[in-house]
Amino acid sequence: MTAVLLPWQAARDEAHRQGARLTADRARLDPRSAPLRLDLAAAIGRTLVGDLVAPGDVPGHDGAAMDGWAVAGDGPWELGGPIVAGAAVPTEPIRAGHARPITTGAPVPPGTTAVVRSEDAAVDAAGRLVRHTASDRRHVRPAGEEVARHSTLFPAGTVLTPPRAALAAASGVDDVLVAPAPTARVAVLGDEIVGAGVPRPGQVRDVFTHTLPTVLRAYGADPVAAERVSDDADATARVLDAAEERIVVTTGGTAGSSTDHVRGALARIGAELLIDRVDVRPGRPMLLARRGATVFLCLPGNPMAAMVGLVLLGGPLVAGVLGRPTEPVAHVRLAVDVPNDRPGSLVTAYRTTPEGAVPTTHQTSAMLRGLADADGLLVVGPGGGVAGDAVPPVRLPWTR
Repeated sequence: MTAVLLPWQAARDEAHRQGARLTADRARLDPRSAPLRLDLAAAIGRTLVGDLVAPGDVPGHDGAAMDGWAVAGDGPWELGGPIVAGAAVPTEPIRAGHARPITTGAPVPPGTTAVVRSEDAAVDAAGRLVRHTASDRRHVRPAGEEVARHSTLFPAGTVLTPPRAALAAASGVDDVLVAPAPTARVAVLGDEIVGAGVPRPGQVRDVFTHTLPTVLRAYGADPVAAERVSDDADATARVLDAAEERIVVTTGGTAGSSTDHVRGALARIGAELLIDRVDVRPGRPMLLARRGATVFLCLPGNPMAAMVGLVLLGGPLVAGVLGRPTEPVAHVRLAVDVPNDRPGSLVTAYRTTPEGAVPTTHQTSAMLRGLADADGLLVVGPGGGVAGDAVPPVRLPWTR
């Protein structure tokens, strides 16, 4: 494939498309990629496969929305026996001029005109219920008001959050089909990287093997390994060739120096290069490649650049594999001018203020301080932006 410097949004769309394509192909090749049926507790945080249809109404009966009395007709009312939540649905109609004490959620009897709240009425000396506060509200929840039986609760690709799981349970769902989390591997390339202590001159600390798996997990992947790899062409090709995971994320080795071996390694193992650089900074020398049932997301070695690349392309890639939609396009408003006098888009970490988005300090491709203090990323096109402009943001998975 001829190298094409893609705009950032086109690169995100391509990553999402390749993730979806990977899932379609994998389903034909590997039965382990079949959807999983999990109970609701285990499925929270997973992605639905297929539309989730409600087996029952919510609520399942006409019920009291308040504690009080179920009444028929105008008062005063003669009192009958109480109805409590959990009781069977009454079959005997309530007659005009009668009332029955009722608790919130309890089924109302046939013929109920309204539920009179306990604070709106009282029992007089003759034992009759008398309303003392007027109200035109019925305080009855009709069956199916929230969810109708056989209606779609959530479409395919929806993440099952705790409130969604609760609503599914309320409608009678016990278990759901979810997409299996795609396995992922992280390979951190570079002889200068050390795993502990204060680095000596010429060395840098490993900031990726313990953080990138967490980011991938936040997107819905299942990172199974993270390792450091030396700056060696054979070692790089060997690690990429041996990977059996659905997603492999590498850092370093994507530029053009004598120690950058990722392009050559991808070619050696027969991977198809899908994206060769993205028109953003930091993070420009990003690559996306595929061989069989594995996609390789190859990021620059500088910390900020690698994190930006994983957020820009890794999120859509995992979403595509899981069958999730891409994030909707939104905008934030700049509180200050953000210059960009170079070609391509500028990705900037920002903080939210009452006046709008303000870039954080300490931002270069090699720095992490600005990202550590950020609420999100914003993308400013060539020529920059001025205070008041609306620019597209990209959410950070650890701030959700």
